[in-house]
Amino acid sequence: MFRKVLFPTDFSEGSERAAKRFEQANEVPVGEVILLHVVDEGTLEDLLNGYSLLYEDEKVELEEIKEKLEAKVMERLKAKVKDVKKTFKAEKVTPMVRFGFPWGEIVKVAEEEDVSLIILPTHGKLGFSKELLGSTAMRVLKKTFRPVLLIKPKCRCGDGE
Repeated sequence: MFRKVLFPTDFSEGSERAAKRFEQANEVPVGEVILLHVVDEGTLEDLLNGYSLLYEDEKVELEEIKEKLEAKVMERLKAKVKDVKKTFKAEKVTPMVRFGFPWGEIVKVAEEEDVSLIILPTHGKLGFSKELLGSTAMRVLKKTFRPVLLIKPKCRCGDGE
């Protein structure tokens, strides 16, 4: 039995396919799944750059946006809890939202939650990059001491995927 698994999701098709591939291959129940979404603060700040005319205080604006975004993301994560429980054969699913650089927050949460396994798709929203693996997956592999299971979202399995 996997005691605690960290499954970061960016809500991409790659994440969904990785979860399904894990379901097909895994016969061992999971005690708990930490279902994590990391809002990339770098992207958030880039999006806000130049749009701070609506508020007199940029920090207030950013905090307000972060609160609303966190609530929306948590809503999406909670909507996935039942499916994740079934997919991972898990007793418990804990949705979690973090802000920061995705790879850094994945590594931090893995340590804080003392996970026994991190499951990552090799490519998420950004699709195929110049590297063999997605840059988030590559950085997590380099920075964590936790076991990491990389799952290719697509394969030539003979089943049409």
